[in-house]
Amino acid sequence: MFMLKSVLILLALAVGLLLPQLDAYTFTLRPFLMTLLFFSFLDVRIDRSIFSRQQLFAACLLPAIGLGCYYAGRWYDEDLGLTLLLMGLAPTAVITPVLAQLMQRRAAYMVGAIIITHAAFALIMPVLLPQLLGVDLSLESLGLLVYTIGSTVAGPLILGQLARRYGGGLAQGLRRIGPYAFVLFLSNIAVASGSLSHYLRYESHTPVAFMLVAAGGIGLLLLTNFVLGSRLAPENHRVEGSLALGRKNTMLSIWIALEYINPLTVLGPMLYILFQNVFVAGQIVYVDRKDRRA
Repeated sequence: MFMLKSVLILLALAVGLLLPQLDAYTFTLRPFLMTLLFFSFLDVRIDRSIFSRQQLFAACLLPAIGLGCYYAGRWYDEDLGLTLLLMGLAPTAVITPVLAQLMQRRAAYMVGAIIITHAAFALIMPVLLPQLLGVDLSLESLGLLVYTIGSTVAGPLILGQLARRYGGGLAQGLRRIGPYAFVLFLSNIAVASGSLSHYLRYESHTPVAFMLVAAGGIGLLLLTNFVLGSRLAPENHRVEGSLALGRKNTMLSIWIALEYINPLTVLGPMLYILFQNVFVAGQIVYVDRKDRRA
């Protein structure tokens, strides 16, 4: 199933690159993202057992990694710095509990990482982004930015918990249709890819060298995240730690790129989607073989 989803993701990315007209549908990104988060948080049980010190360490590393990537990328180009920033700061992907279960690891650890890293992202990004973009926001505008980004994460989390606790039969019905929400994920990939394609074809003269440097930077960032995450986690949770820091919520980064920066910075999340699917597919095979030998 994971392999099939990976193929569908790559197909959606290809469709978007071939159809720049999909740029007209970027207004669907945020509602679809919030719907995906809602279904993901619907099965999350929040209690003290899912949290650990290492998750806090990982969340605290996000701004350091993000800013380090930004300033390194700026030596080459401002847009490269911003696209690396987005993926350095991005929180843990909501699919990681499923991946942890596929590798027979602790899914609850991933749930705690999702909540903590998303909270860190919602607090850091609204303050950091205007500073880096050189935008002087009024208190009212800053409050609106905090609300927009924060509610995109907090809204689905709160609604998911309310539905889980008090929904009864409705919650059961929602869980049955939850897997089909993957179509919304594919839609967001295609639309974001279409927006990038439209920008590259009609609004930008981005050289091939920029794309190659971006690919190299994103690849290095991905490897750093997975390795560092595994080192931060307790010895018996190395795989979970690597997923917590390495597997990113690219949908959130895509929305931020198109809503507040420019379509070119979508290149970072797109490259990360490609690389992380290849990496995790290999990780699943490696972990399975290691467990069998043990």
